[in-house]
Amino acid sequence: MQRVQPYHYIVALAGLFILVGLVLYTIQLLPSAEGESIPIDPLTQSSASDLYDLWFTPVNIYDLSADRNLTAILFSADNNKASLLGRDRQLRWDKNFATAPLQAKISSCGNYAAVGTAGGRLHFTATDQSFSWDDEGDPVDLIAISPNGAWIAAARSNEAQGYQYIELYSQSGELQWTIETGKVINIFLSSEYLEQTNLYYTALEQGGVPKIYAVGLDGRELWVKDNEKLAAISRHGSRIAAVQGSRLITYDALGYELWRTSLPTEPQTVLFNPQNYNRILVNGSQKDGGDNFFYFDLAEDLLWTKNIGDGTLFDFTADGRHIVTSSWRHYKEDYTQMRIFDHVGLEVSNWEVAMRVEHLLVTGHPTLIVIGGDDGYINLVDLKAMITLNGNGVSAVPIYSPVSVGTIAGETKVTLFFTDESGNLVPVSRSVSMTDNPLQAALDELVRGPARGSALYRTIPDKKAWIIADYEPSTGRLILELSPDLLAIEGEVQSLNAYKSLLYTVSASPGVKEIILSSGGEPIEQFGTLKLDQPVKAHQWQKPLFVPTFSGNRYYLATQEMADSEMTDADLKELLEQVIRLSRSTLPFIPPALAVTELRATGEQLQVNFNRYFKEIFIEEAGENEILQVTLFLDALFLTAFRNSRVQKIEILVNGEPWMPPAGYPALSRIYHQNSYINPE
Repeated sequence: MQRVQPYHYIVALAGLFILVGLVLYTIQLLPSAEGESIPIDPLTQSSASDLYDLWFTPVNIYDLSADRNLTAILFSADNNKASLLGRDRQLRWDKNFATAPLQAKISSCGNYAAVGTAGGRLHFTATDQSFSWDDEGDPVDLIAISPNGAWIAAARSNEAQGYQYIELYSQSGELQWTIETGKVINIFLSSEYLEQTNLYYTALEQGGVPKIYAVGLDGRELWVKDNEKLAAISRHGSRIAAVQGSRLITYDALGYELWRTSLPTEPQTVLFNPQNYNRILVNGSQKDGGDNFFYFDLAEDLLWTKNIGDGTLFDFTADGRHIVTSSWRHYKEDYTQMRIFDHVGLEVSNWEVAMRVEHLLVTGHPTLIVIGGDDGYINLVDLKAMITLNGNGVSAVPIYSPVSVGTIAGETKVTLFFTDESGNLVPVSRSVSMTDNPLQAALDELVRGPARGSALYRTIPDKKAWIIADYEPSTGRLILELSPDLLAIEGEVQSLNAYKSLLYTVSASPGVKEIILSSGGEPIEQFGTLKLDQPVKAHQWQKPLFVPTFSGNRYYLATQEMADSEMTDADLKELLEQVIRLSRSTLPFIPPALAVTELRATGEQLQVNFNRYFKEIFIEEAGENEILQVTLFLDALFLTAFRNSRVQKIEILVNGEPWMPPAGYPALSRIYHQNSYINPE
């Protein structure tokens, strides 16, 4: 019998490897035609420690996006697939396309996704795959999806015919309109609020001259800016940044210029601070080794500058207090240097990542960011341990002072109104020594101004000003004698803020019914730039809303009223839903799908029932700052409910049942039997 030579085994083994490779390659090709999404059964915890590494071979990522709460990550790659991952990086589904899926966007709410291909396919789907639709046409260059997924804009081009245009689709796939354009180089759908949504884009006209267009949802042109490029849109669409050569210009949503400046280099990337739209971060190309990283305030102009490498990626953290950057082009090969700067430009942390970071995503999650490498590797980085305050990770002043009740013996509380960095009036509760004249004490404290380190701004410009109160309890009439310098306040905004802060402060005292502003013993006809009709009625809050606001490095509760057009018919459920919606602009961790499902009132008790998304607000093993931000949101809900109802007790339910948050968070039940003090100092 002929012996089998050793090399026969080698040949057989090689053949076996080739056969297995052909089988795997065939399986990989089977779904390559465009068809239904392929759901993936999640692996068990023991299956892999890094599921993404296990499932995917190296690819080049075309596009990468994530929803605001970082519950889902969508990316497309040169394997002609678009894939959806969960926060744990487990694959939820992927979809194959016949041509390159160059664009892949997920809505801010996380419920919808859109993909555009080089072959002209626009694919829209609910992320839970409950429905989807497709539209075929010319190649898709750019797409934009509104934060709530209600609208999808696609910029298409037909190079052979020299034809470019933008299409707007509804969520159901209905084509709303088509606008012929030049070559579109960027496109935005602004605002998470349906009634404020506009489409903004930059198109290159004849000769390559850029032009900015603002278009309404009806396709009507709102305004145009010649020879300018759109650079950034603030989150709610209230600010637009444009570039003209080395000039940086900002507009409001109506196209009115707000501010402009010139830079030593042409701006390449512009970002609005997510919590303060008056602050802008700008990066330009390096020139002669000079600074190319600029932080501006529209009111204070340049705050600080730095020098960073060309091609550096950067973004704000969700609270707007820190800036994350990544750069590998001017660092070690295949290593990326990540850095964190605080709001005054000081570096607070830096570390290395063993890959070339090509994508950097900062969402509404308090601490997590997404990075994508040049080989298709996607990772989540937790910044919690890397962001330090005062060197030990603890702020010297808490970021928020929760609502308090009760007073200390020998003290009384007065409510004062100052402004935050965005110009909102913010109530502050300040303790003063027990006095027979709390009205005069409140006025003296208002003139003294906000506490040091509060990040609030005084409304009475001059500390030397004085206000004398003459109050008649029997009639409720209050006469305020003003020092002459108070009458000479300049500027409409400053005059209005000073007047309102004065009016709101004295109106907080019970019994005051009407106010007369006087100088030299005579009623005045004008306060600053404001014409007065005296006497002035004490301000009574009609259906007040308590809404979180952010200033400097502090959070506050601000009081505001619903618009007159909404006030008459608004019930308590609508008021609470308004608070939720307004709170999202300051507290990005609030889920877009969070909603009040039911109110149950029995006697003097009210139960507020939320859907299951309420539980997502509460992070296990949260730090002090995370707990205080949740406390702020709960304070806003409870105060709005108490001040707009007659109940004495309120309890929050989740899916109709009582629920206890993780350790460290406030209880979800409160009794209202005495005064509550907002933003106590």
